[in-house]
Amino acid sequence: MNKGLTITGGVFLFVSFLVTLVSMLSILDYRPTNENILHDTSKDGMSFEYDGASIAMEVYAKGNPVDCENFNLTITGNMVDVFLQDCYSGTDYPGYTYLGDLVEIAAGNYTITAEGDIVIVDASEIVGPAFGMCGGSVCCLLGIILLIVGLVSGKKTPQVVLYQQPDGTMYQPNQTTVQQYVPPAYSSQPQQTQSTQNQVVQPGTPTQEPSQGVVPIYQTEFDGFSFEHKKED
Repeated sequence: MNKGLTITGGVFLFVSFLVTLVSMLSILDYRPTNENILHDTSKDGMSFEYDGASIAMEVYAKGNPVDCENFNLTITGNMVDVFLQDCYSGTDYPGYTYLGDLVEIAAGNYTITAEGDIVIVDASEIVGPAFGMCGGSVCCLLGIILLIVGLVSGKKTPQVVLYQQPDGTMYQPNQTTVQQYVPPAYSSQPQQTQSTQNQVVQPGTPTQEPSQGVVPIYQTEFDGFSFEHKKED
């Protein structure tokens, strides 16, 4: 197990789950209220003055039920209709039916033409939670991947050891951690040393008893004469 990846994946998963949950609750809590309604035709008339502060606006018909597909509505400014009908992406709430959004709208005055009363709602408050829910879902998936990788990775690969038998065949022991001691090779012929200490040897007598495989060395009279001659010099 890789502890670093496992901890990182767990943190990603926990944080992303909290972000996704909070974002989802914020979106579910969203609905047209007196605080986010920018224009109500039943109170403010059919002329809408937009200041350009909102980044997302939704349009709802007042009352339930309302046939969205057959509801006639235009919101026009500078001869351009900025209302985009969309009866399936939004959510209906008690007393309100989702009709669509305002798109490509700039600050200015707009004329509303509708067969019934509508409200224009500032939907900017759900833009952040919507991105948070999408980002939280991606981070949650990433956290799951990191957690799985951290749990399954980091295992040591067992070491495979092969030994050669005297007949040349190879075998693998059951225990992968067994180590075999191989003694060093020794020479078949014993080492022989010969002492070269100065000794007084009688002429004609061997200096060492000959052993098997060793040539005896004899001290001759000439050698002794040479030895005494050198000593006198």
